[in-house]
Amino acid sequence: MKQFFFAFGFLFVIFSGNAQNGDLLSAFEKSYIHEINQDYIKSISSLEALYTKYPSNFETNLRLGWLHYLSGNFKDSDKYYSKAVELKPLALEAIYGNILPLLAQGKYNEVLILSNKALSIAPNDSRAEYYIGVVSYYQKDYPKSERFLEKAINKYPFDLDLNLMLGWTKFALGKKNEAKALFQVAQRNSPNSTAVKTALDAINK
Repeated sequence: MKQFFFAFGFLFVIFSGNAQNGDLLSAFEKSYIHEINQDYIKSISSLEALYTKYPSNFETNLRLGWLHYLSGNFKDSDKYYSKAVELKPLALEAIYGNILPLLAQGKYNEVLILSNKALSIAPNDSRAEYYIGVVSYYQKDYPKSERFLEKAINKYPFDLDLNLMLGWTKFALGKKNEAKALFQVAQRNSPNSTAVKTALDAINK
């Protein structure tokens, strides 16, 4: 009798898992189609319709965080990304996802906390160094910004965002020649970038 109940319970788990996967797969497929068409409201609705049924699904929380970020709803983006971090505390994709709405809202201290958490998981990770550099720049701590951005750019010397951000930091520190050289590298990466043109215009005034 014990074996019967064990076998029945095992089959129930399998069927439940298959049902959940089927539900989620269908919802994700619809969500991706709507995202391609930039209909973020429908893309979100495709997943939120199932959220009360599977609130602890990591991938759903991660994707809803991203979609709400794209739609400009940073508060809800933060909510879902935070849940994803809670579900998988070592998942860097959730940590870096959560940084996006926090940075957009100017919540710099929270960005620093998450960036340092990422560094504790993956020491010398360039993305964490980049975000610490960005936040330090906005907080006008230019020496700290320079220190972390230089760590990151040593690993990715042709990265557009790193060259631009470090260039602006050097400019703020009065290192105009170094800033110009970095902006020129950024220009070679993306010759038609509006951000690069703005930076070069500023340096050439």
